[in-house]
Amino acid sequence: MAYIETIRRNNKEYHYLTKNVRLGLNKWKKIRIFLGDKKPAVKELKKRAKEIEDKAKPFLKASNYVHLSGHDAETLQDLKESYDAWLKHTPKNAKEKLNEDFVIRFTYHSNAIEGNRLTLRQTALILKDKVIPTGVRAEDYNEAINGKECLDYIKNYRGDLNTKFLEKINGILTKNTSVVYGGRIRFFDVQIQGSTHVPPHYTEVKKHMLNFLKWHGANKNKLHPFELATLVHAKLTWIHPFEDGNGRTARAVMNFILMKKGFPMFFIPFEKREKYYNSLDIADKGDYKEYISRILQLIIGQIRSYGHNKKE
Repeated sequence: MAYIETIRRNNKEYHYLTKNVRLGLNKWKKIRIFLGDKKPAVKELKKRAKEIEDKAKPFLKASNYVHLSGHDAETLQDLKESYDAWLKHTPKNAKEKLNEDFVIRFTYHSNAIEGNRLTLRQTALILKDKVIPTGVRAEDYNEAINGKECLDYIKNYRGDLNTKFLEKINGILTKNTSVVYGGRIRFFDVQIQGSTHVPPHYTEVKKHMLNFLKWHGANKNKLHPFELATLVHAKLTWIHPFEDGNGRTARAVMNFILMKKGFPMFFIPFEKREKYYNSLDIADKGDYKEYISRILQLIIGQIRSYGHNKKE
């Protein structure tokens, strides 16, 4: 996959057709073709795209990631470099506004997936304008406040993934709601409405959590960050370690890992929740490669929005 990269020199923009080629597990080479100071027409771009693909062939290797395809790894590397460039060239106040918008959207979508009745606009009124919309349920309002507090917490957290961290996140997300034992590893059985998956018996939860944390420790520097983040999400939702808020906790932790590894955070769109649930069903069956690919397709549009102009 190639994309147009814009580089500014002396207040003038120059355009390149760029492709990232993997040399090793976490080593990449950037191949560029200079396009000039004006973006070429579509016909010319197609011609140059073939040229850059030919130039990249000697470097191409099969993916040696555990579950991530070579194509998806290349896509994610392109997106990360675009995100890094966006961070470098975007003014602080603009980044703060976009971050504020992300917090609103992440909170709305993550809560809506779990049945929260707030609209996106109502969520914005609560989190940005500090207004309580008429007729809003106290639980829905509190879940919105909790969502923002959770993102603030993970952004400032400097430790590693552990039980205390997970309990803290779940405790924040379920604070002042109907959840009785928020922030505590469950000591009773739970069910997942609308799912065929039956979470482990409560007597098995601590054992599964211990194995999960051991797995994370052994793989956190071996797997691609996107692999690691999405697999952490899948494994947590499979264990379902808390009374409630397991999905919201897993989505927050997934973003914590991406942020820690320098990747942009994302939200699962509420309108794609059925595809999202289907992806989790696939993960529960152990087909992690298909699961990871599907999650990427669910969110790729929003993380391309960081000023990244693709040519596929």
